[in-house]
Amino acid sequence: MKQFLFLILGVLVLFSCSDLKKQDQIKAIDQLSIAVDSIQEIVLKSEIDSIIYRKTATQDVELRIKQNFYSDTLNLALGKKMDAYKVMRRKFGPLSRTYNTLKTGSTDELKTLELLKNDINSGSGERNKYNQFIQFEKNKVEQLSIMLTDYLKEKDNTLAVYKQLHPELLAFSLALIKDKK
Repeated sequence: MKQFLFLILGVLVLFSCSDLKKQDQIKAIDQLSIAVDSIQEIVLKSEIDSIIYRKTATQDVELRIKQNFYSDTLNLALGKKMDAYKVMRRKFGPLSRTYNTLKTGSTDELKTLELLKNDINSGSGERNKYNQFIQFEKNKVEQLSIMLTDYLKEKDNTLAVYKQLHPELLAFSLALIKDKK
């Protein structure tokens, strides 16, 4: 009888520890989901409006200047502005790709976290690896967060250069055409 009682007590302790692990695991996944929701919300609010227009407009300005600027010497200030302008224009493509990666990555991560949560709730899959899976997903969320921080920084820098140089270089390129006529 004592052995049976100890066996039952042992089984109860084992299951109660398992339930504690399960609740901690679900809580960790819920926290990761909240973090990904926040990332996704910021991403959706930070899309560069009319990126194709801006890229095309900057290409047009550069082309007009190349085709219509005839001088043996180039003003150092203008040369620096043109270099900064060209670097800025080249960043629009990578920014667009990073935005799309963040957008799809956050959506995919939310789905993955939901599937993992369902597996833990139902006890399916490799239960002994749940903590490893959670850590793996946590690392992916951290990567998304770092990528978002870099994207926002690069976006702000690129748009600042655009706002600073585009009006001036646009006017300069149009003046070159006017002077040619």
